[in-house]
Amino acid sequence: MSYGEREALSGLITSLIVIGLFLWRLSGQHAAGVFEGPEALKLWARSVLVLIGWSIGIAIAVTVVFAILHNILTGEKLDDRRDERDRDIDRRALIWAWYLLSFGLLGIIISLAFGQTAFLAMNMVLALCILSETFKDAMKLVLYRRGA
Repeated sequence: MSYGEREALSGLITSLIVIGLFLWRLSGQHAAGVFEGPEALKLWARSVLVLIGWSIGIAIAVTVVFAILHNILTGEKLDDRRDERDRDIDRRALIWAWYLLSFGLLGIIISLAFGQTAFLAMNMVLALCILSETFKDAMKLVLYRRGA
């Protein structure tokens, strides 16, 4: 498994953990009525900032654990050299993730124009950002497996 594949796999694992964390935390707060009233968006933003901090820590932990496990299981030293193929795969996956993000944001703007609330729009923006990052890592894995 190349460095780019390991990086994409650890990113995908991190994204899935973060999605679970965000869904658990924000849905629990929403069910408890935390996001009711005029201060709802401010409280939501504070919750998201805390969760972003947690997600950074999770990303670091997953990357370190993944590198240690790879070293233990294979006995190889980490080779983080990147060539043109790695850069091409990164570029192609990022372009598709940007397409997803761009069209998703357009859909959110359209939903706001048809009367959706700002609170729902912010949740959709958050979900779209997380999903586009997950899509990017999944796309990288697919491209590496295809030998692109």
